[in-house]
Amino acid sequence: MVKVTDTQMVKLWPHIRLDQIERHGEPCIDKMDRGTLDLLNTMCREAEWQKNWLFNINSTWREGSTGMHPEGKAVDGYFYKKMPGDVSVWEQYEFARKYPWGGIGAYPFWITPGIHCDSRPTINRIATWWRDASENDHSLAEAKQIFGVEV
Repeated sequence: MVKVTDTQMVKLWPHIRLDQIERHGEPCIDKMDRGTLDLLNTMCREAEWQKNWLFNINSTWREGSTGMHPEGKAVDGYFYKKMPGDVSVWEQYEFARKYPWGGIGAYPFWITPGIHCDSRPTINRIATWWRDASENDHSLAEAKQIFGVEV
């Protein structure tokens, strides 16, 4: 987990909105995995430089949940240019696939459609899925049938 000063954090992860890494209004950056933050920073930096996108964090560490969130190895959020919702969830998903995440999920039914990225251990295959409005996960093959997108 992360053990650095505020000044070090800004230098290490200048492309992450560090103030958004909180749980119920309390900072929880100390519960985040450093490698996950490094990868998120790289992805956010390149999104800003290549696409003029910014990343809004919805959720990071949370206890009592499943998956990589309680380990501090997951982040949920969305990319945007000028306002939330102006970058399609499928474009966000495709951009995130360029990075060595262990898992990437597309969430087209969030209030602002976005993605989940995590740094779970993986051997030559990442976990991928999309979640429907009833919070059921589906394979990406179904996305083509339902949304008409190639992912």
